[in-house]
Amino acid sequence: MRHAGSRKQATCTPNTVLHCLYGFYNLGYSRKELARVYHKSETTIGNWLRVYEATATFERARKASDKKFSSDHRAWLCDFYGKHPLAYLDDAQEAFVQAHHITFAMSSVWRIIHEYGLTWKALERHQ
Repeated sequence: MRHAGSRKQATCTPNTVLHCLYGFYNLGYSRKELARVYHKSETTIGNWLRVYEATATFERARKASDKKFSSDHRAWLCDFYGKHPLAYLDDAQEAFVQAHHITFAMSSVWRIIHEYGLTWKALERHQ
């Protein structure tokens, strides 16, 4: 079995954890072998196994995010794209800042319109 990754990375991707679980349950590797392969402590491997056994899945704990945008703000962005379906993200961001005096990342525009099911293809159809 080859070494996967390096110890410099503090966290592993869920995919790595799932590969580790597969190695333990399906291939019969020991915790010690998996710890060496994935450059993690045996305790970390044990924690992954414990979480999997308790929940039958593996997902990283998510931080509760402080929602900066109210439902009105989100609706405003969707209305904006209803009126201007081909607007660029920076155009929507600029219009929102002028209307609400709240600054935010352009990626938030993308995330919000996707939460409402709006994709570029869907927006182009509204043109």
